[in-house]
Amino acid sequence: MWDQTDNGETIGTIGSENGEIIVDAEHSKGARLTLEKGGDIAPYSITSGVYGSFFHTTYLSTLEESVNEIEAMKAEISEFFNTETSSDEEHDWILEFVSRH
Repeated sequence: MWDQTDNGETIGTIGSENGEIIVDAEHSKGARLTLEKGGDIAPYSITSGVYGSFFHTTYLSTLEESVNEIEAMKAEISEFFNTETSSDEEHDWILEFVSRH
């Protein structure tokens, strides 16, 4: 389900938050999670997106916190893709996801 984006070619490059990409994972059903260190706003940031639905950035202080957060996001997004939802339910899920992260 989750694979490295571009076969890992993005690791070590500069991401959208101007930090070094240390994790860049893409879900086969259309989502991406990117963890950067040393960006402009915070020591760590995670950009998350479900293609065609939303894009969100979460700012974190430590690597441990960041790794835990990205794993939680992977699980939530995977569950979302495995659940049949109406457009209203999808909208509610997005709002809840963003408010938690």
